[in-house]
Amino acid sequence: MPTNSCIQETYLDTADFLNLYSHLVSIVALPVNILGIWLIYYKTPVRMKNMKGVMLNCHVWGLLGDVMLGTLTIPYVFFPVISGTPLGILTRFFDINAFFQTYVAVACIAEVGSSIVFMFENRQNQTVTSSWKITSEKGRKSFYTINLVFPWLSATISLLRIPDQAWAKLEMLKTIPCPTKEFFELPVIIVTTEAKSIGLALMLLVLFYAVQILFFIVHSSLYLCISTKSYAVSEKTKRLKRKYFYAVCIQIMIPFAIMAAPVNYYVFSIVTDYYNQTANNFCFLIMSIHGFFSTVATIAIYENYRNHLLHVLRIRRNLKVTLIQSKSIAETTYI
Repeated sequence: MPTNSCIQETYLDTADFLNLYSHLVSIVALPVNILGIWLIYYKTPVRMKNMKGVMLNCHVWGLLGDVMLGTLTIPYVFFPVISGTPLGILTRFFDINAFFQTYVAVACIAEVGSSIVFMFENRQNQTVTSSWKITSEKGRKSFYTINLVFPWLSATISLLRIPDQAWAKLEMLKTIPCPTKEFFELPVIIVTTEAKSIGLALMLLVLFYAVQILFFIVHSSLYLCISTKSYAVSEKTKRLKRKYFYAVCIQIMIPFAIMAAPVNYYVFSIVTDYYNQTANNFCFLIMSIHGFFSTVATIAIYENYRNHLLHVLRIRRNLKVTLIQSKSIAETTYI
């Protein structure tokens, strides 16, 4: 049992708080995510047909990540120890194994990384006409397969060394001597007592994606801005390619900036063995709306989606002309 010397926990520390607000956030985020996917599928203009597949992939994984964290699993974690208990629908109504839930949730979140890689590879492939891009169909299929499989492989490796749970919980109390009462009342699982090794594995996973994304961004930027090989392309086409490349960068960087706070906190928590349950709860709430912010950014950035939504809401009555003009342009210009 917790000792009297432990700090008195507040409502923000509790599983009830995380459970309630995760569902409330999901009620707002889920319809917006579905709207974003619908707009991409049905309202993507012809000139953006090369982007449609990767944009759908990115938003579907964002939706799955949000649903897993905010509704299906709702992980109540005890960082800096890689441990916790799922509070979501899969536990309450279906009694799905907690380790399996962890495996799927981690893989789904990691797949968001692969979807971002595909977005930038698509822009680089459609923008650059010189070398240093994947041109063969077989090569692209291999590239996509490796990036899709890697998150599931990483999640599998992370769960290969699950410790004896009774022993692990005693070890955890050495790092967190005063956990919340949920540690003693709920079926907590310990994924590993070696949090720093898991942290290293996650850093390698992030590095795997970061190196690819950085290459595609730098290569595309150099080509669009300073390469003489881009002179053969008309100024109109080059301007459109720049526009959509910058749009993808902004679209991705907005949710990235939002995710930076919880990710940096968890790294800090693991490295320093710092425990703060309120911070753990808020970080997962932030992470569970990653897809929501990505969808909002997409609708705000891309004119066709924004105009269609405003037209449906009757906020602008003259958008029909704009949409027709966009369709006309799309018949001759592809990006």
